[in-house]
Amino acid sequence: MKKFSAFTVLVLAIFTSVAAIAQTSDLAGARPPSITVAGTGESHGKPDFAQIQVGVVTEALTAAEALRKNNEAMGHLIVMIRKRGIDEKDLQTAQFNVSPRYKYDKAQQEPPKIAGYQVVNEVRIKVRNLTTLGAFLDETVSLGANQVRGISFGVAEPAHLMDEARKKAIADAERRARVYAEAAGLKIGKPIRIDEQAGGRPGPYPVARMEAAAASAVPVAPGEQTFSATVTVSYAIVDGK
Repeated sequence: MKKFSAFTVLVLAIFTSVAAIAQTSDLAGARPPSITVAGTGESHGKPDFAQIQVGVVTEALTAAEALRKNNEAMGHLIVMIRKRGIDEKDLQTAQFNVSPRYKYDKAQQEPPKIAGYQVVNEVRIKVRNLTTLGAFLDETVSLGANQVRGISFGVAEPAHLMDEARKKAIADAERRARVYAEAAGLKIGKPIRIDEQAGGRPGPYPVARMEAAAASAVPVAPGEQTFSATVTVSYAIVDGK
């Protein structure tokens, strides 16, 4: 018969004890029967601010002249923006660029030549009073802004709208769980795990009716923002007898 040393016996005993402890732990920590479903919810809110990007594009034979013309036009524009009550924190330079304009030889016999320069200066503005947005856009164009783009709307304090979407998502998950449980002849108990999926940021929701701040102003349609939430919920299966 093969002999084992005292050290070998001790090692085997330790491994046997560890395996027994792990098995006991698995049995004690076993999850109860459950059903897992996903629920979704949405809430809608009217935007209370708009972000727009406006600017001035100027051209001249020299870079210095193009820059001078651009600075003059942008100066008038910034003065108007501040008179409109826009806070410093809501006004930010978004783009500034000086680039040459080239003249190309139609016969392609000679390389392109610089024919002048273009200066682009754009600012990003947050307008918190949407009733004045149409008139604001109209005035920026009349003062020389020949670049207006990137209009978007948002909600400054979206927490309560997201919470509403989350509550609807939980209600939807419970409804689905009950449908599945009843179809299987089961009964659900309390949630034992809730996971929220990433995402849910609002997106623009267009409306058909156009609203204008004034008769002569640019018509704008803020629409509404949609907030969504998706959760995965596990419900315990209980004895329905």
